[in-house]
Amino acid sequence: MSAEMPAQRPQQERQSERRPLMVRVQYRRTIVRLAAQILDLSRHGLRLAGMERLRVGECVWITLPGLPPRQAKVVWVDRFEAGCVFAEPLHEAVFDAIVTGHMH
Repeated sequence: MSAEMPAQRPQQERQSERRPLMVRVQYRRTIVRLAAQILDLSRHGLRLAGMERLRVGECVWITLPGLPPRQAKVVWVDRFEAGCVFAEPLHEAVFDAIVTGHMH
């Protein structure tokens, strides 16, 4: 039985402002679509909580409110939470609309 050690959460400065957020989303890994909760969001990434453990380095497609699926890479994992960085950052206006609840 092997124990997978979680990657440590990055301690360096963030690339952009991170805002707490509780939004239900779906994400896809390979062909499986799963439900999750965004715990916080920035223009460059998010912290995701779900029922399944993700792996560092894994690519997922996350469907944010009002947007088509966006590709993100898992950069750290801590039990059932994962930090993901978007392949392309969110536009500032889109980020603002999501965190203020104006995207559905």
